[in-house]
Amino acid sequence: MRLKQVFKKHVKDNRLKYLIVLTVLLLGVIVGSYKSAGLEGGVRGYLLELIDNYLDYSSHIKEPELFFRVFLKQVEIASLVWFLGLTVIGFPLILAAVFWRGFALGFTTSFLIREKAGTGVVIALLSVLPQNLVYMPVFILWAVIALNFSFYILAGNKRNSLPLFKGLIIYTLMFLGILLFIALGAFIEAYFVPWLINIVF
Repeated sequence: MRLKQVFKKHVKDNRLKYLIVLTVLLLGVIVGSYKSAGLEGGVRGYLLELIDNYLDYSSHIKEPELFFRVFLKQVEIASLVWFLGLTVIGFPLILAAVFWRGFALGFTTSFLIREKAGTGVVIALLSVLPQNLVYMPVFILWAVIALNFSFYILAGNKRNSLPLFKGLIIYTLMFLGILLFIALGAFIEAYFVPWLINIVF
């Protein structure tokens, strides 16, 4: 079976889980956007300073170092989801991780636009959007895979035709495959995004 057909079957078989994950992610984005409006002056000023420092920092740091840092950051998140998939209570915890990811994205984007107006829109498009075009679909896919494995663990050996050890190997190999896509997103964030920022700013 071709990879495209396998993926289509996967999405069809897990459409309810995808709907749940996307809904939770969207709720996180909405709550994050809402929370960015209620920041106190001191916190808002500190975050604005961080943004200015980031714009200056991204123009001076070497790309390999930046790649390594952002890659490790994303790997930490993916590893957490991998670990949660190994637990019988993984379902709510994985959804919590999805919500937090949406919250961070909504908060960051909304804060940039709210505080820097048109400039914030440009910064968001240049520094947030490119890598998240890779990160977010991969994160959604990985969350559903982890949910499936958590349910697999919960069902136990009696209801699973696939042995636990073999299932764990397949699950871990999928995780390694996800890391390849994360590396692509990190490459965009470390090499392409700073280049765009330097051109505009």
